[in-house]
Amino acid sequence: MTRKWKDAAANSWYYYKTHNGLVVGHVYNLAHTQLWGAKIPVNATEELILGNYINVDFARSAIEEYWDEKDRTLEVVHEHLLPAL
Repeated sequence: MTRKWKDAAANSWYYYKTHNGLVVGHVYNLAHTQLWGAKIPVNATEELILGNYINVDFARSAIEEYWDEKDRTLEVVHEHLLPAL
């Protein structure tokens, strides 16, 4: 799956899927400081905060690494597919 960064000005970057424009990551400046935050939108009302970073490059890398790992992970969505304990 192809993803790209979009500079949204105002000290904010969006990571999105190129085939449909869905935002899958957001890097933002923390109150005009030198710190940057990184988060992943989970759904319309929830976000996964990855942390605060010393510069925009580290924050962007955190989101890219998150999705790189997620792309290589098998997710089980149905409970009947879980192994018996």
